[in-house]
Amino acid sequence: MRIASGTLLVLLFSLPLAGLLSGALSGCGKKPVSFKEQIQPVLNARCTRCHGNDVARGKIVMTSYAAFMGSHTVSGKEPLVKPGDPYQSRLYILCSTNQPHFRMPPDTSAVTPLPPEELDLLRHWITEGAKDN
Repeated sequence: MRIASGTLLVLLFSLPLAGLLSGALSGCGKKPVSFKEQIQPVLNARCTRCHGNDVARGKIVMTSYAAFMGSHTVSGKEPLVKPGDPYQSRLYILCSTNQPHFRMPPDTSAVTPLPPEELDLLRHWITEGAKDN
C-alpha cells in the first residue's frame, strides 16, 4: 500500500501533538486535590456554622470526610456528592448556582458564597473522584 507523502507528514506531526493534548487535558503532572488540606478548610470556613456537629441543618454534617460523605440531601435519597460528576452533585449545584435563594452558603453578613477559585477547587475534587486524600 502506498501513502502519499503529504498524508505521511500529517500523520507524523499529528501523533506527537495528540499525545501532548491528551496529557494536558488529563491533568498530567497535576497533584490531586486533597480533601484534608484543601476541601475541608473551605467547608470549615463556609459550611460548618450551619452544618457542624452542634448544628446540623438538614441533617448534613461537614466536619469530617466520613460525616460529609455520609450526609444526604434533605430528601435523604441523594448523596451530596456524586464522585466523578460535579454537575450531578447537589453540593456543587447548590454552591455554583446564580439563584441566590437556592445558593449555598447563603449570602449573609457572616458567610458569603464560594469565590470562583474555591468553586473550581471543589469541582476538580469531585471530578477526581471525591477522595479522602
